[in-house]
Amino acid sequence: MDMVSTSTSPFSCKICGQKAHGNHFGVISCRACAAFFRRTAASKYSKMKCRGGSCDQETYCCKPCRLQKCRDMGMDTTKFQYSRDNISNVGQFQLPPPSIESYVGRPEFLLFCDTEAPNTKVLIDVRHLLEEAGRILNHGASTPVWGDTQLKKLTQGFKLIKLDVNNLKKIDYAAQKEIMELWEYYFITVTKWLMYFDEFQKLNRHLQMTLLQSVWHVFQKLHKYVGTMAYHKAHPQAKKTHVVIKNAFMDMENIGFDSSWMSDYPTEDVMKFLTIQSCHDFDIIGALREVDPSDLELTYLFAQLCFEYAGKRYQGDILKVTESFQAILADDLHHYYIKEMNRPRYFLRLAKLMKVNNAIQKAIWESRPKMELGRVFNVLKIEFSHPEMFEDSGYY
Repeated sequence: MDMVSTSTSPFSCKICGQKAHGNHFGVISCRACAAFFRRTAASKYSKMKCRGGSCDQETYCCKPCRLQKCRDMGMDTTKFQYSRDNISNVGQFQLPPPSIESYVGRPEFLLFCDTEAPNTKVLIDVRHLLEEAGRILNHGASTPVWGDTQLKKLTQGFKLIKLDVNNLKKIDYAAQKEIMELWEYYFITVTKWLMYFDEFQKLNRHLQMTLLQSVWHVFQKLHKYVGTMAYHKAHPQAKKTHVVIKNAFMDMENIGFDSSWMSDYPTEDVMKFLTIQSCHDFDIIGALREVDPSDLELTYLFAQLCFEYAGKRYQGDILKVTESFQAILADDLHHYYIKEMNRPRYFLRLAKLMKVNNAIQKAIWESRPKMELGRVFNVLKIEFSHPEMFEDSGYY
């Protein structure tokens, strides 16, 4: 994207008439209407007629009528990510035609803002990540895939991204560069991992991209706990405040953090806001250490968390797909316990593992009202070219 927008816009949403933020599903619209269409396009409302009989399409409309208006204006799920542009006019300026990377460095995120404009928002363009994911989807798995079950194939991919807890670098300071590299790492990592799952590869590109954009940050949350557990197991003398993120560890009591690029609030307040989704009422790391899961069990844990979250979030066709994925992997796990581990009574062990996933999802659901309040008070001043990719991530 070659445009950078401030918070002002001369365009109105074609659906509700409020300020528009960009081209969503092929129509100039606001984020609220775009989110509504995404949630309801394949829901029961698509087959329902007006619920009240008094909708005038201007001052009031029920959900079926609002959905129909979205369709009348041209919204289409096939235009989910591929015809989306920011509004170009007042409050924007054209970037120079040479490579954006030469201006912002790695990772290749567009991060420019007009600091003289009122209520300035920092716009982050993640299209290059989607393009890179598309290239990975076209090329397939990075190594030959083998295994007599789908879960074993996914485990093969998991082993390729497994952390070496004895060779982690230490991070003492985190700023814009480190946060963006974190997003890039997990989005690309999850894309590569899912290429080892045959059922995922059978999906059309639209469903693949939808799943990738919804699960990468959920994968990241569990990966933090699994990596931290493995690190403390290998280093018993490590401080309890040492946490592993990506391929590094940090001391959460002494980490320096620059939040000025993402918020105008004090750094300590921003850090509290960014940790809203942390699990405080359940010791996830302790639960993982107690079970000490194998690579195959960890793979199932990651897959189950990602697919269940995506299904609950999107419903409709996505829910049907993710439920079929979970059924396949659950059968494979059952086979693993019964035939290979000779453990017919595995229910208690599996229940302990599922408590980990349930705690993570609970933290996500419970954080939503607080995240919404944060948006009302503009705690974070960053906006994304594809906001649905960061929904429930803690950054949007």
